[in-house]
Amino acid sequence: MADRFWAKVVRAPGEGHWIFTGAISSPDGYGRVTFTHHGRQYCVSAHRFALWIAGVDIRDPDMVAEHRCNEPLCVRVHPTHLVASTREDNITYARLTGRLRGPRGGADSGWRTRHQRSLDVRAAVAGGWDQNAYTRAARPVTNPLEQPTLF
Repeated sequence: MADRFWAKVVRAPGEGHWIFTGAISSPDGYGRVTFTHHGRQYCVSAHRFALWIAGVDIRDPDMVAEHRCNEPLCVRVHPTHLVASTREDNITYARLTGRLRGPRGGADSGWRTRHQRSLDVRAAVAGGWDQNAYTRAARPVTNPLEQPTLF
């Protein structure tokens, strides 16, 4: 099970992201993993699955997988990338880093959704790590309502 998961991960060199290149959920843009354990099928977020196979116990419903690196597809279990956290601490961190900005756009909104950003990131690294392609794909989700005015 873990081997199949890691086969879908592209690792940046050094201390960089480990990007999951499997299924991506909509609208949140997180990786999704479907697996069978003890005869029962599960579908969980890829980052939560990464913590589980790393031996981190996050069965408590108040525990979440927190992206310290703010990359929804990152599955690197590391203090600067992905850690177990409480929902409250995760929301606080998301607010402090600007991840909570209200509703996201859609296909007709004229701006890129989190889901589309994740699709772009996955496509950028699908053939192996390419820092330039990742940087272009990982640009922030754009929302014209959040753009400053010129005057």
